[in-house]
Formats: sequence, C-alpha cells, structure tokens
Amino acid sequence: MLQSLKFDWSSIKVALEGQSAVDIPRLNIKNKTDAKQFLFSYGYDVDDPLIREEIWRIYFQAIAFIREQLLDPGEKIPDPFLMRGASSDIIRLLIEASEPSKALLIGSGTQKLSGPMQKARMGRWACAILRVMHIISHLDNDVRVENFQAAREQIFGRFDRFITQTAPRRWRFGDNSNGVGLVRYIKKERKERNSILIKLLSKPQAVIEEIYDRLGFRFVTETRFDCYRLLQVLLDFGVIVLPNIQPGRSVNSLIPLDIFKEITTQTHDELEKGQLSLRLARRKIQKLEEENLVPLGMVRNPLSSRWYRAIQFTCRHLIVAQDPTFKFWMEAKARLEKSAATRKIVEKIPVSLREKKTFFYPFEVQILDVESYVESIGGRSRHRDYKQKQRLMARNRVLRDLV
Repeated sequence: MLQSLKFDWSSIKVALEGQSAVDIPRLNIKNKTDAKQFLFSYGYDVDDPLIREEIWRIYFQAIAFIREQLLDPGEKIPDPFLMRGASSDIIRLLIEASEPSKALLIGSGTQKLSGPMQKARMGRWACAILRVMHIISHLDNDVRVENFQAAREQIFGRFDRFITQTAPRRWRFGDNSNGVGLVRYIKKERKERNSILIKLLSKPQAVIEEIYDRLGFRFVTETRFDCYRLLQVLLDFGVIVLPNIQPGRSVNSLIPLDIFKEITTQTHDELEKGQLSLRLARRKIQKLEEENLVPLGMVRNPLSSRWYRAIQFTCRHLIVAQDPTFKFWMEAKARLEKSAATRKIVEKIPVSLREKKTFFYPFEVQILDVESYVESIGGRSRHRDYKQKQRLMARNRVLRDLV
C-alpha cells in the first residue's frame, strides 16, 4: 500500500498537464540500468557504438550552444563537462540530473565547495546540458531538414515569377494593371540554427514541428491599404491558396478587418453609384492610414513589441522531391538482374519505393507598410529587442537552478 501511494509528480504533470519535459526540475533515474532503459525508450541504443558517437556529437553541440549563446561574460561551464570523459558521459549525466538539490548560483564555479554542494552543482549543470541536448536531438531528427533545399526552391520560385524590379530598391508584385508596388521584397532563405534553438528553448509550449518560419517572405508596401491589396493579389494569382493557410496562425494588427471591410465596401458602392468623387474616395481610404484603429498590444506572440504592426500568416506548400533511395535501388536492381542467379532473388524482393515523394512544407508571410517596417527595424518594435527577450527567456529556462 505504501509503495502504491508513491508518485513521480514531475513526470505525472508532463503527461497530464502538458508541461514540457524541459521544465521539470530533475529526472527520476536511479542507476545505470534505468539510464540505459530511458535512452532506449527515447530512441537511442547506447550499446551501439555509432549511436554513442551520435550522442557525443549532440553533447558537444549543446556545450558550444550554452557557452556561445546563453552564458554572460565571466560565466563558465565547469571544466569536467568540457571534455569527453566520465563526468560528461550520457549515463552519468542522467543519473546526476536525478539528484535532488538546492539551487546553486553559476558564479560558484570560482569558489571551493563541500562534497555534497559540489555534487549538487554538477547535477544542476547536468540538467542544463540535457535540456539543450533534448532540443538539438529533436531538431536534427526533423524530417523536413533533408528536404529543405527542394522546399526552398519550389516555394521561392512560386513567388519570384510574379516579382518585377521596377527601380533600385523598388519592386512590383503582379502586372501593371493588377499589381502592387513594393518598397521591400525580403526572402528568409534559412532560419539560422542557433535562432531555432533559442526559439524552442524560450517557449515552454514550442516543439520542433511548430517551427513554421524557416522559410518566409516579408513584403513592405507604401501604405496600409496596399498591404490588403497585396494580400488580395496573392490570392487572385493563386500564389496563396486558402486551404493551405495554417489555421490559428494569422495575425492582423494593421487595421481591424471589420472596419477595413466596412469602409472599403461602402466606398466601392458609392463610387459605383456615382455618389462619391474619386478625390473623396481617396480621402476616405486615406483616413484608414491616419487613424490608429488597432489597440496597442494586439499581438499573438508575448515576446513581440506592443507596437508591432503587420499582417502575418503561415502557409503550407505541397513539395515534390526526388527520393534518393529510389535511384540507389534502381541502380542496384539493374546490376543484380544481369546475373541469372540474382535475378530470381530480385523478383522476390517486395519494393514500394517511388521516384518522387510529396509533403507539405510551411512558410511564413509578413506584410507591412513602410511606416511599420521602419518602426520594426529601428523604432519601438525593433527586432533586436525581441531577440534579446527571447535569449533571456531561453537562458533562464535552461540555467534555471544556476542563475
């Protein structure tokens, strides 16, 4: 009865309350056998020499990331963790990360500690390193990584064919009769690896499958009205397809849609009926630019500035990519069929490979007017401040018991 009332509450919370494993204070691994079983269930068989080398690769990537991205000047990782040895072995890390201990400041690396205090400090460092290793493992085993190049070429090609440069630092999306002028046409060709790790570590609910902005576009128009016109043109040209817009990932902090719809519909109807001159129609649209119709703070991301103004949404595009295993099989099959002895074996091998594979790949679209764009790069909503907040949250989450 006594044993049946004992629960590992940290693990229970992860399973029942959706808490991230990164945020649990410690693991529940008692010995080497537990550690090996934990790793096997995670997906790593440490008895396989190749797997152990892969774990070491992830380990040293985590060490480099913590040193270069999370530590402040004067802070350091304890020396035993900087080299390949007993202290940094994955089995030892898991066991040490399961030791209960009080918080120990990162600055204690310059002080002499008693045996129990030193052990507790090493356990907290083991936890910090394992948190980053976990995120790196999921990032490196994301199936989208190997198909990134094909996705980038096909998604960018879809947009580039409608873009014309009309002057230095000026572009047009669409043709002269039904296009929109652009002040900037910026393509995010790859989200930097450390930036992805920071993003995943800064948000408790973030998982690798929800990194949607590895690829993306930023369109900057002259006016806010042109932002909405550009969105309509993207839909009209079929570059954006409604069923492939990701639900729940759209933000509009330029002009509330109900107000924009009311003003533009009314203006259109009055113009069509001859009740309004072109000058007055332009004036009504201009007022949409002048009035601050969106309450400050209307943003989805808690790290974003309350001054940030943009249309933003996530799309998915169906990518067609070559399957390298198919080419290998066809070459091997051709060689095997040359021999009568191996030809019969080939006929018995069931093969369901396809020359090409298809999958949906996400990309992000941002549309800003020039005033909002200038604000985002040098004003109150500048991107640098956003990244600094993100880095601080990641630092506190990984080094939670050390800083």
